[in-house]
Amino acid sequence: MKNLKEDLKKTIDLGDSDLENILSKFQPKSFRKNEKMTSFGKISKYFKFIDSGLLRVYFIDKQAKEITIQIGIENMWIGDIHSFLTQTPSLYHIDILEDTTILQIHKTDLETLFLQVPIMERFFGLKVQRAYISLQERTLHQLNKSAEERYLEFKRKYNHIESRVPQYMIASYLNISPEHLSKVRHFLAKK
Repeated sequence: MKNLKEDLKKTIDLGDSDLENILSKFQPKSFRKNEKMTSFGKISKYFKFIDSGLLRVYFIDKQAKEITIQIGIENMWIGDIHSFLTQTPSLYHIDILEDTTILQIHKTDLETLFLQVPIMERFFGLKVQRAYISLQERTLHQLNKSAEERYLEFKRKYNHIESRVPQYMIASYLNISPEHLSKVRHFLAKK
């Protein structure tokens, strides 16, 4: 819970008793590599923090193509915020790429914390705002930047995980084919 504690402390100002109260509501859950985290078609009842490991959030389009939405690593929040907030079935799948431990809080426990520790509502609001900003930036990059620019941005933001994720998943995240990604990498290596 050290990583979660640090994330809370760097985002909001908490006293020790409030921090302990918050941490007590999070439950650890471990997954093995290649395991599926249930999500598609299920209502998301948990807000999840990745304590360790690596996973991928994706959806399957009408042509049965997997589109990677998020690659989650240590110290990131993961899941379907829309499903969590609206309590409607999720459209996303989550695959575990490495042995992973998440810390999750049930929606009712989070709502209780909003009453017990009001600044926790600010924390949650900031996390949702950052997710929205990230989604907007990603959408604009997909529409306005070349494959090369998108790949360079990915490397800048996620260079430390590139070797941990299969190339076809990176290509899916960048909305290009694996072959196109190979060409982009080859071109950049020559520069």
